[in-house]
Amino acid sequence: MKRMIAAGLSALLLCTMGAPALAAEDTAGAAQTAEDGEAEETGPVKLTFDTLEQTVRENNITIQSYNNTIKSAEETDVDDQYKESLDNLELQMWGYQSQINQLQEAINDLGDAPGTEALKGALQAQLSSLQSELSALQSSYDQTEDERDDAAADQPQVVEETRREMQNAADQICVNAESTYISLQSMQYSYNQTARSLAQLDRNIAAAEKQVELGMAGENTLKSLQSQRETLLASEAALDTQVDTLCNTLALQCGLSLGTEIEIEPVPAVTQEQLDAIDYDADLALALENSYSLWASERAVDNASDDYANGVTDNLYAFEAAKIQRDAERENVTASFRALYQAVEEAREALDAAQANIDMARRTFAAQELQYRLGLISQMAYADAQDTLATAEETAETAQIDLITAYQAYAWAKRGVMSSAAA
Repeated sequence: MKRMIAAGLSALLLCTMGAPALAAEDTAGAAQTAEDGEAEETGPVKLTFDTLEQTVRENNITIQSYNNTIKSAEETDVDDQYKESLDNLELQMWGYQSQINQLQEAINDLGDAPGTEALKGALQAQLSSLQSELSALQSSYDQTEDERDDAAADQPQVVEETRREMQNAADQICVNAESTYISLQSMQYSYNQTARSLAQLDRNIAAAEKQVELGMAGENTLKSLQSQRETLLASEAALDTQVDTLCNTLALQCGLSLGTEIEIEPVPAVTQEQLDAIDYDADLALALENSYSLWASERAVDNASDDYANGVTDNLYAFEAAKIQRDAERENVTASFRALYQAVEEAREALDAAQANIDMARRTFAAQELQYRLGLISQMAYADAQDTLATAEETAETAQIDLITAYQAYAWAKRGVMSSAAA
């Protein structure tokens, strides 16, 4: 049993997955190729929470594609996009103008010679048709030039919109990676709780077996305990699957191939200095300034205003609707940020309470330990007291994880990343 529990705990900090790699190329952190062409065996990739965001931004494949999209937008040459169309139109206009000149010359050569009226009429009709076609081409050319000029004027805005959209999407990937990392660490407490429950059940089963043997308990009592033990074993197996899934997810988020071994360091605790630095009003101002969803709604108002001013649309209601949506989004961001602030406060209070419970639990355990040494309580009662103390300590550790989660969400919100506000 101890070996089984130890194996489960080891799976948390050393995640090994046997799935095949997604790509043939080595990804960041994957095994390097030896000089003789054979892959060298390497140890697990070590990740730390402090450097996780940097790792994800540098190696995540999706973020790399976002960066390429931004680069492509920045390097786009609007003139090149329209050059071929304008050149083709200009070539067609030249061809029509040449035919018009030839027809005009032919008509002039006929002059007022008798018997040429019908021919001159036909030529004049062709001339009028060509002039009409040339006029249409000229209009198309002028319109294309206007579109090119408009596109050139809009290019900085297009680049900025692309950059903000891609950066927001990259930020969300980083947030998700941090969430995966924290979830992996919190799984350790689930393993510990399962281990204690199994140990306690084993003690109870041993006692029940003795009671059944002595006729002090029925078989159903023993079977019930054994059934509970099977359920716990199944839960432990489910935890293994969850850990494998989380490791798999974190590997991909960090740009690693499936099958990469990952070793994570504990998440640093939130310091008192960080908590003292929280200033709701100043932080809310930052969140509103940096919010992508609010920025996008502001852009919608500007676009609606421009469309109305430029005669693209005569619907003033679209502009008014955009302003209403922007104001609603501001309220949404503010409410979401307030909820995140309250979550930090509640998590801090829960941690303080959990740490106070530890002090009480340690004093209680010290008294029970003395009673055990004096022979006043049984070994089973003493083991239960140990479990109670361990539970109190892990409750405090879980509360610390909850505070880390709440604080990280608050910190990201100040940077403008708030998934709840993006709805």
